[in-house]
Amino acid sequence: MVRVKALLFAIVAVGLSYSTANAQILDPSDDGIIPEATKHYRNNRVVPYPYLRQDDMLWSERHWERIDLREKINLPLYYPIKPMPDRKALWDVLVDGIITENTITEIFLDDRFELPLTIDEVREKIEQYDTIPDPDDPFGPPLAIDTITIKANNVVAYHIKSDWYFDKQRGELKNRIIGIAPEVRDPRNPSLTYNPFWVWFPDARYAMATAVAYNEKNNNQRLTFDQIMHFRKFNATITKMDNVYDRTIADYKRNSAMNQLLEAARIKEDLRNKEHDMWTY
Repeated sequence: MVRVKALLFAIVAVGLSYSTANAQILDPSDDGIIPEATKHYRNNRVVPYPYLRQDDMLWSERHWERIDLREKINLPLYYPIKPMPDRKALWDVLVDGIITENTITEIFLDDRFELPLTIDEVREKIEQYDTIPDPDDPFGPPLAIDTITIKANNVVAYHIKSDWYFDKQRGELKNRIIGIAPEVRDPRNPSLTYNPFWVWFPDARYAMATAVAYNEKNNNQRLTFDQIMHFRKFNATITKMDNVYDRTIADYKRNSAMNQLLEAARIKEDLRNKEHDMWTY
């Protein structure tokens, strides 16, 4: 009986060691000590929003915010400037989802999502053409046509439109992003910036949930861009709050940029106090 138990134990041990050895077989394409196919972010999916009844929304407020990519906490949205095999910048995620992968189809010209854009129209906004004239024949056909494409290093900020609301059912203040738009620097005139398009955020969640950003705290626990947005792991400045005049902070705080920042801080503090006031002790 003892010999049978020892034999069974030996068989189980060999089987476990064999399966473990097979699970850890690597090749150069894995790029690490864990097989690439088994990494968590390779099996990401879009987590659906929880069901929300209108009667459970006690209060809501709409904000427009600007994410400055020069701030250190926002650098994971900006880098890498050139796409890498394991990660790429948020700009490349959005552009690839629109033009290459065709996973993002809800693209608009304005933040009210009333003027839709086609793929060709988006391509025209991120690609510019510069002609080189013939010095011997200035009025003839150009010698060459140079294509100037907006890259990740041309993005200076991101604008988001979101709703803050208090959920009575769950007893918490939540934020739901509605739209996102990049602010890019004009290649012809670097002193000018503009928003080439607005993306309806729920339509971009699949592309953002399947792309990871660098985590300087723990390289083994990388976050997707969808998680960064929903966990609000970025710093943003409020540029507008929904109001009866439909005006931005810069429209009524024109004296200095410092007054605009103080007004944005005041709105953020009022939002925090609103959450506290919802609770009764």
